[in-house]
Amino acid sequence: VLFADAVGERALYSAGKKKPVLASKATPAAHEHIMMRLFRAQRNFYITGFSLFLLVILRTMLTRVSRIARLEANSEAAVKQAMNAGNMNKTLLDENSALKKLTADKEDLLEEIKKIEDLEEKVKAAERRAETSKADADAMRKQSENLTKEYDRLLQEHQKLQDAVCPSDKKAD
Repeated sequence: VLFADAVGERALYSAGKKKPVLASKATPAAHEHIMMRLFRAQRNFYITGFSLFLLVILRTMLTRVSRIARLEANSEAAVKQAMNAGNMNKTLLDENSALKKLTADKEDLLEEIKKIEDLEEKVKAAERRAETSKADADAMRKQSENLTKEYDRLLQEHQKLQDAVCPSDKKAD
């Protein structure tokens, strides 16, 4: 508003194609008064113009400073995020290597477990064979005892029959 007023007054009192007031030539004090008003109009024009120029510059600088502040905050956040991602990556790599070691140890352990299971199966098979052999031995022992009893019975029967057939031989002895 002040700038527009200063432009208007300057145009009014400046020496252009129009002459300000015809009476100003008549009195030197009137001429000085017009020149003083022209000076004030020019002064107000330059002050308000410079103020508006500074306002535009300040506004531009303020927007740029705020943009720079946001960009710095974003860059700090991105740096922190990158550092966290790097730390997480390092942690995951360490865990991965530890898991690989455990997996390698686990594979050896699995091989040992398979060997133990094979040996357990062999032991069970040997126990079954031993039980079968024991059962066979028991059966053979019982069969041998039965054969011995049968043999003794047959021998006694044979002796009775011989005594019945030849009773005299035995009495002579």
